[in-house]
Amino acid sequence: MVVRLLNFRKLRTRLAALYIALFAAAMLGMSLTLLAVAERSSTDQVRRELAASGTVFDRLWSQRAAQLGGAAGLVARDFGFRAAVATGDKATIVSALDNLKRRMGVPVAFVVGVDGRVTGLDRPQLAEQAAGLWNALDGGQMSGVVDLGGSARHVIAAPIMAPQLTGWVVFATDLDMKEMQGLQRLSAIPIQAAVFQRRADGRWVDPSDSEAGALSGFIDRAVTDRSVSDVTTPNGTALALVKPLPVMTGAPQAVLLLRYPLDKALAGYHRLQLAILLSGLVGLLCIVWATIRMARSITRPVTLLDAAAARLAAGLEASVPVEGNDELARLADSFNRMATDIAERERRITHLAFNDTLTGLPNRAHFLEHLEHELKLAERNGEAVSVMILDLDDFKSVNDTLGHPVGDEVLRRVGERVDADLAQSFVARLGGDEFVIVTRQGADGEPLERLAKRAGEAAAQHIQLEGHDVTQAASIGIAISPADGADARSLLKHADLALYRAKELGRGMFCFFEEALNSRAQERRRMESDLRTALHEGQFELYFQPLFDLDANRVGSFEALLRWHHPERGMVSPVEFIPTAEDTGLIVEIGAWVLREACAQAAAWPEHVRIAVNVSSVQFRRPGLNETVLQALAASGLEPSRLELEITESIFLEGLDTTTRLLHGLRSLGVRIALDDFGTGYSSLSYLQSFPFDKIKIDRSFIQDLLTRPGAVAIVRAITDLARALGMETTAEGVEENDQLAELRKHGCSSVQGYLFSRPIDAVAVRDLLADEAASSAAA
Repeated sequence: MVVRLLNFRKLRTRLAALYIALFAAAMLGMSLTLLAVAERSSTDQVRRELAASGTVFDRLWSQRAAQLGGAAGLVARDFGFRAAVATGDKATIVSALDNLKRRMGVPVAFVVGVDGRVTGLDRPQLAEQAAGLWNALDGGQMSGVVDLGGSARHVIAAPIMAPQLTGWVVFATDLDMKEMQGLQRLSAIPIQAAVFQRRADGRWVDPSDSEAGALSGFIDRAVTDRSVSDVTTPNGTALALVKPLPVMTGAPQAVLLLRYPLDKALAGYHRLQLAILLSGLVGLLCIVWATIRMARSITRPVTLLDAAAARLAAGLEASVPVEGNDELARLADSFNRMATDIAERERRITHLAFNDTLTGLPNRAHFLEHLEHELKLAERNGEAVSVMILDLDDFKSVNDTLGHPVGDEVLRRVGERVDADLAQSFVARLGGDEFVIVTRQGADGEPLERLAKRAGEAAAQHIQLEGHDVTQAASIGIAISPADGADARSLLKHADLALYRAKELGRGMFCFFEEALNSRAQERRRMESDLRTALHEGQFELYFQPLFDLDANRVGSFEALLRWHHPERGMVSPVEFIPTAEDTGLIVEIGAWVLREACAQAAAWPEHVRIAVNVSSVQFRRPGLNETVLQALAASGLEPSRLELEITESIFLEGLDTTTRLLHGLRSLGVRIALDDFGTGYSSLSYLQSFPFDKIKIDRSFIQDLLTRPGAVAIVRAITDLARALGMETTAEGVEENDQLAELRKHGCSSVQGYLFSRPIDAVAVRDLLADEAASSAAA
């Protein structure tokens, strides 16, 4: 209990300690104040009593002096006594003095003659001291303190006249302890009274007082002050009052010292002090008890909140009881609401962290965690795990033509159907239009071919959305553990390679992973890395194949062809690297370089010679093609009309409206547009109707059959007639024989290109060819 109480890291302990300290300080201050007031009151009372005792002493001194003076006067006026003094009748004088001493209670009485002789004292030393009073008596001093017999005595004298002065009758009373005790009895408090005389060495002494040595210095200071002061002696502190006494001439200085020990003055308050101390202690204990109770009552809700907060931080459910309606109760209620909200948010966050927001299916992170778990179970039970990646074919066209909301709904529907049809398998969405299916293959499991077919059929079911009929084919790649990988990442990678192969084979296909696919993927990665190196190290070069203008009978343009000088492989054919460049998106950077280089070369050619550059469908899908063309023209200074961009029909698969807008944007720059490989697609005529091309290039497959197949001649004639009707030029590709050339001239073909005229040549050879052509024209 003590250890828990002294744990100052707890709010309860700090509150209790604070309040106890405050109350203790308050009670200590109150007690000290009461004690100080009591002590001050006692001291003031003693001071007043000492001052009153001094006044009483003065009054008693005067009364005693008057009484003794009256008695001395009566004796001095007695006829018989005067006669005895005048005649020197010692016996009569002594008898009268003894009678007077008994009657007045005076210890010493004697007569001092005018001649200084003393009568009535039998001790010589005392008589000698009494004779010393003659000067004071002769000077008229009838009262005072003198030193007789080593003691301070109060002397009262009266002159003896017979009728002339014959001497003085002197009474001396002792100022000893007995006399002082009489004075003490008259005081309301038991004061200590003593008469001190000053010796020749300056010290104040009282033979009967043991503290005389300690009081001498105090008397020196207080004899002129005459107020009650504190004095410290070996026996303690006392309050003291010094009253100077009248002395006879020649007698040592004398004072009356009244003092009262402070301990005795405060003795009456000791019970009060004890009562204050006991009441303070009892009050403090009560305060300690009450403070601890109060601290517990205040901090209990806080302690409960602290414990609940710790549980909440640990991810556990937490709540605190709500008692009352004060601030702490409202805080507890707010905490409970906050804990409930946090728990709900964590549930939502956990769901979002492991589930796809669009379809509600498990996401990639959840899939990887599940697959690792399945692989461990399969290894323990000697089973296999299959991973199928399902990708919707040409899903981008759905987004482009019908909009992303429709595309999102298609993904939701596909996810629901695949998950419902493959209820025994784990279905997740990897992202985009890719789904993944995980199945543990037991001995009695469904064959994977049938499972893949069911998944493809579920994805390909007809969907009607917002008046649109959507049917999505799906390609599937399959990898199986442990043959295709023992961990989740390997299986996922190999299933992805199988999917890539299924895409290559055609739509709606599924393909199992083979090690050859891994080799192809590695080769593809090496090709991608080498392409990046080639782009940054300048390994590419442009070759140019001339296009012969049949009407002008000269070279009308050149087609830019890309060549790659690999430092290890040598010359790499575009057929090998262009597909990889398109798949990886590097074709955008490579195409931009080709445009800049081609325009820069063509700027040095004669003005009638154009440059033709092939543009990939990937470049059309990426934004910024217009800016790339404009920058190439601006950097080279080439006239836009001398640049011809060749496109294939595949770009229209991305969406006719979008492609048409892009083509019109390029045409607005002044650039010519040619349709390459015309006749090999499925909707060539619709393309010609949608966009007015500047040129149509007849595919080499028709030219090769031109002399052997009658149908080929009809097709070429139809194309040239159609182009002429639409105001377009035509170029025949792959011309290698003169008979082919003659046939094309007969059907009105605008220009031709092929090995009959020239193979692709480098930039130096182009300059030489153009120079020879210019020289021939000049000679003609």
